[in-house]
Amino acid sequence: MEATGSLRLMLALQEFAQASERYVETVGARHHSHRTDMNALAAILRFERTGRAPTPGDLARELRLSAPATTALVDRLVSSGHVERLRAEDDRRRVLLRLTDQARRDGREMFGPLGTALAGVIGRYDPEEIDLLARFVTEAREGVDAASAAVESGERDRP
Repeated sequence: MEATGSLRLMLALQEFAQASERYVETVGARHHSHRTDMNALAAILRFERTGRAPTPGDLARELRLSAPATTALVDRLVSSGHVERLRAEDDRRRVLLRLTDQARRDGREMFGPLGTALAGVIGRYDPEEIDLLARFVTEAREGVDAASAAVESGERDRP
């Protein structure tokens, strides 16, 4: 039985997600990095791209970690030389997290091959198609986030 276009797309997304997970597992094992550590570095980078450094609390919410787990995570990242703890200029009691140059170098080494491979795939599409695909992936991620929120709150039939 042939799958419909929608089902084919959903299956392709599932396979892409699983392939991405395999890549992260392989890279993490090769570089002796925990998956959570790599997720944290990616989250800190996302915060930095918006022009602000996250606090440990921001990181805990983003990764859905407890305070003790976040403290252990940040301690590992500081110990590995990937993150610095800084005091906020406006409130010295507030701790901010910043990626180090070492984290950026390691990130390029770990994810450069993936970026190169995906850039080759993306390069096959014209700008209008890329805009459509980018919009779709963004909306698909929003759908996943909405489904997660629904499951977390106990609702079944939402998003």
